[in-house]
Amino acid sequence: MIKLLHLAEYNQIESSLSKLADGDFRVNNDGAAVKERSTMMPILKRTIRSLKSLVRVVDHSSRELHIKMEDTSDKSAMISEQVEGVTSTIRDIAVGMQDASEHVSDIAEEMNRIHHFLQEVKGKNGSIVDSSEGLSEAVSLGKREMSSAMEQMRYISGESVQVQERMKRLGKVIEKIADITRLIEEISSQTQLLALNANIEAARAGEQGKGFAVVAKEITKLAVQTKQGTLGIQELIGTVTQSADVLGASINKIDVTIGTGVHTLETAVDKYKKVEMFLVQIVGEMREVDGRLEGITGSTLSITDSVNQTSAMIQQVAAGSEEVLASVEIQQQNLLEINENIQESALKSLSLRSSVSQFRLPSGHDSHPLQIEMNRWIECAMAIRAVMVSMIESRELEKIKAWHRKKETNEAHLEVCFTTISAKVKTEKDRHYFEALCAAWKEFGDIKDQNAKWMLEGEYDNAKQSLITRGRICFKKTMDLVTEWMEEG
Repeated sequence: MIKLLHLAEYNQIESSLSKLADGDFRVNNDGAAVKERSTMMPILKRTIRSLKSLVRVVDHSSRELHIKMEDTSDKSAMISEQVEGVTSTIRDIAVGMQDASEHVSDIAEEMNRIHHFLQEVKGKNGSIVDSSEGLSEAVSLGKREMSSAMEQMRYISGESVQVQERMKRLGKVIEKIADITRLIEEISSQTQLLALNANIEAARAGEQGKGFAVVAKEITKLAVQTKQGTLGIQELIGTVTQSADVLGASINKIDVTIGTGVHTLETAVDKYKKVEMFLVQIVGEMREVDGRLEGITGSTLSITDSVNQTSAMIQQVAAGSEEVLASVEIQQQNLLEINENIQESALKSLSLRSSVSQFRLPSGHDSHPLQIEMNRWIECAMAIRAVMVSMIESRELEKIKAWHRKKETNEAHLEVCFTTISAKVKTEKDRHYFEALCAAWKEFGDIKDQNAKWMLEGEYDNAKQSLITRGRICFKKTMDLVTEWMEEG
């Protein structure tokens, strides 16, 4: 077959393949003179363009990937440190919440004891109030009885004064009776003396004086009897006077005693009044205390309920913090694994860059003016192709919908690339390639959208078959067009 090739074409192919073997993709277009007669050179150039485009994309992607992997590695390490700090903090919080739960439980028990103690105090205070009210009533009754006794004592004192006055009058009457008795006694003595004289005279008169003697005898007898009666009266008057004196002295003592008793009763009544006022004040204050105890008891009950609720909440939070701690520890372990994977990926990105660095691409001044924009377009297009491949490999509807949303996001980014490229197209040739690219992408887009529709409808086999046949061919055609544009433009 080589014999059939033109020598110049053979030399050019050999030179190009030699450069490719050395990793040099800086292949020029020196074969234009043999292009018309060549059949192999266009195929070789198209292959080189595809490889060059692929290497350029891989080189650009590997550079960005390495930068992002380094940044991600740094951020991952920082996140790992932060997660470790968060884990330690949550662990401390979990321990603190457990301690707080125990303390709140102790407080709840203490509040329950205080509540029961206050209820007992309230009950005892109520009993004291009832007893104090009973005592107050008894004191009030005692005060009334003492007041009544004091009035009776005053009445007795008044009566004793009247008795003393009567005794004085009785003494005066007795004195008068004594005077009269003495007078009668004197009269009796004179009468007796007169009767004696009459008897003497009657004796002198003889018979004529017998009747007078009888009268004188009777008068003498009467005078003796009168004298004896006056003596009895005097004895009685003495006895009565003595009794009256004793009675007067007793009445005086009674009066003094009554005065002392009245003073004592007045003092007692005053003290009863003070005690009654004190008890009334005490009962009022104890009733106020009882009301406050009622409020405090209700408050302690509410506080106890609140503390119990708080304890339950703290226990729930403690349990939740334990779960969060367990979850964070798992996430921390996952982050450590992710960090290790990132480190490995960073090393692999370095390996990829090292591999790509073995190839030499044309320098920047030899590149197409739109090379940077087209590289961005290629990245977006390949991202869409990768999303479609992942979508068609999925069988869960939710995942398919998620990939479909990512597809729409990347399509929006690609539209921005189209707009940017369109604004920077200057030459007619570039305009021709741009229009061809738009047409090729539209053809691929129709196939892509149909595949997405089939996936959402569950027609997985149709979508997969279209992906690996028509979709692959159209996408490759579009990529070849971009490569040709960048090489020939």
